[in-house]
Amino acid sequence: MRWLALIVVLAAVATAAPVRYEMAISVSPAGAISGEATVTVTAPADWPEAVFRLYPAALAADRLFLTRAWSDGEEVRWESIEPTTVTVALAATAGQMFSLTLCFSGQIPEFAHAGGYGSYAWSTRAVVLSQAYPILAPWDGAWVAHPAFAWGDSIVAGVADYGLDLTVPEGWTVVASGVETEISPGQYRIEGKNLRELAFVLLRGYEVQTALVGGVVVRSFFRPEHRAAGHAALDVTSEAIGVFEEHLGPHPFPELDVVSIPLRGAAGIEYPGLIFAGESYYGRYPQDPLFFPMIFAHEVAHQWWYAEVGNDQVAEPWVDEALATYTSGLYFATGFRFQEILRYWEDGYGRAAARKSGATMASPLWAFPNGDGYGGIVYSGGALFFHALRERMGDDAFFHALVRYREEFRWGLAQGADLLRILAEESPLPLDDLARTWLRTPG
Repeated sequence: MRWLALIVVLAAVATAAPVRYEMAISVSPAGAISGEATVTVTAPADWPEAVFRLYPAALAADRLFLTRAWSDGEEVRWESIEPTTVTVALAATAGQMFSLTLCFSGQIPEFAHAGGYGSYAWSTRAVVLSQAYPILAPWDGAWVAHPAFAWGDSIVAGVADYGLDLTVPEGWTVVASGVETEISPGQYRIEGKNLRELAFVLLRGYEVQTALVGGVVVRSFFRPEHRAAGHAALDVTSEAIGVFEEHLGPHPFPELDVVSIPLRGAAGIEYPGLIFAGESYYGRYPQDPLFFPMIFAHEVAHQWWYAEVGNDQVAEPWVDEALATYTSGLYFATGFRFQEILRYWEDGYGRAAARKSGATMASPLWAFPNGDGYGGIVYSGGALFFHALRERMGDDAFFHALVRYREEFRWGLAQGADLLRILAEESPLPLDDLARTWLRTPG
């Protein structure tokens, strides 16, 4: 298999120039997807070609694939390096703006046969479409094109503005990243700015409840038999937004939708302005009074750490996952439950570290074969690291550092060294020993 140059550490650079996706996508009653995406971008450097990712093809090539590519009315050549990575023969010089149109098709699998988390799958009540279009890979002196893994988050992407005309079978409701408007039965227009990706889901037979938190519209979508859990999800999400805004500043988007869908192997998945949560946890509500709110508090935190401040989630998953996990603990602190969540992290980290002694919270995604130990070490262990930093620094310096990190890397892609540098610069006391202990790297 031929791979593009692999970037293991992604430089902390903001989006070089505005990127715009204008798309038209159709979803058939039989689960077929087809579409056209025109991507307009200014090349930050000399590009030998353009590289796009087709993430749903990681499990089966027929789930999403290119059929044509053209620019300025002329067809251009493209090559599939492997199912998730396509190079398009469109050389560009630094500062050149170009538009490239890609046609694509695919088959959405039934949830029972989808594999993965089920984030690209259909069922009788929900058609879930994550990364259901060609996504321009980030550029950092070479294209960032990691292999797609079956665990964790494989996407690495810059922010872009989106416009999508979406056609779906009549009788389905669409919920998406950005703001969706129903034009007519089966016809939707979706718009979003500064989205790291655009995800959407088709729902049938769902209920919705809405709340307003400051200027943020929060909506919870759930099946009627899960009404109590759906209301609880709305409450936790709304309260978490309020708590995080007090510490970090305003929520990045005008809307946040929470949708219960079938998932496997994941309790929740974050997207800009959109959260998917596993409906199996709704069905068990309120049996686990700690884990259920953890799902929503964690995914809300990702609106700051991933959706707004991005990073390489494959090479350095701790940068967003550990920080989102610790940020979620702020929600529990308001209910005097921080010690409870702290014990949960300590237990999870201890059990995972005993199984995976060779990996640390700073290890890349590929250091956790089959995902073993990944959550306990990166999520829980990383949260314990941030707790140790907060105790050393004090609240004022710690949260000032996080706000500064957010401001400096908003809508960009940061690396762990950037976050550690800002924390060290804001700390009244040295942090080198903590970094060595938890990251096992030189101070």
